[in-house]
Amino acid sequence: MLTLLAHGWLMVVAWLILLIQVQPAWSENLTASSSWFVDMNRFSKSAHGSLKCERCHEEMTAQGNVHPDRKDPTAIKKDSVKSYDYKRCAACHPEAYQRHLTGEHAKVLAKQEQDKLSGSEETSRERLAPTCGDCHSSHYVQSKLSRVEKGAQMTETCGKCHKTQEMSYLKDIHGRMGVFLEKKASAYCTDCHGAHSCESLKDEQKALTACRRCHRDATIGFAGVIIHTGPEDISKKDPKKQADMVLIGTIKRISQIGIFLFLGFFALQTFVWILRELHDKLRGR
Repeated sequence: MLTLLAHGWLMVVAWLILLIQVQPAWSENLTASSSWFVDMNRFSKSAHGSLKCERCHEEMTAQGNVHPDRKDPTAIKKDSVKSYDYKRCAACHPEAYQRHLTGEHAKVLAKQEQDKLSGSEETSRERLAPTCGDCHSSHYVQSKLSRVEKGAQMTETCGKCHKTQEMSYLKDIHGRMGVFLEKKASAYCTDCHGAHSCESLKDEQKALTACRRCHRDATIGFAGVIIHTGPEDISKKDPKKQADMVLIGTIKRISQIGIFLFLGFFALQTFVWILRELHDKLRGR
């Protein structure tokens, strides 16, 4: 009887564990962004710590004004990340910069800048697409990190703009294996989307190419696997994927109800069994 009771409680606990929401396993901000004020102690320990300031900041001018512009009280309040000319990054990182120029972030940024100049109200309300400094903390970026450390940092960095994708990735087998179980063989954001090209994988052939980086024998069916399953992840221009998500959601709800009924049945059976045992003992007395 005690064994059956223990099994019943174990099934109830297992069901409760399945209901727990997945949350990132880290709390420290691994990619603190740079500002006009630089912590030189942290900077000296960063990947750029051996560089002199003028290596990246050759001419401290902005629109013809010398920095700091003491005549402009609002200068220090401007966004330093957006103000910097990231073409200078190409001097040391030419390959990465060229990949960035061909990527989705650079294309969206160029379009937003053009719309901003034309006075588009819709774009002026949007946050501009990310530049180098949004993803890389230029003053505090660390070097010689392990693949797992880079993966955790990357997941948090991408999640600043793509929050729903971050959460759906962490619920997926890739995120669970790579971030929570720290398996370096698992796929992180850039393994599928590219480090600086940041490709969209809505096209099946592009998605299949990404899958084959790890799954060499993958067929076109792999491209249909949905990694980011949140409602905000699915484009309205992709009705097929939206229909697949509705089907997956229906199956998921049916499965959850089935598991609940299954566990409930055995829990009830165990309870009735205990009552019967107590009844028999009381009658025996």
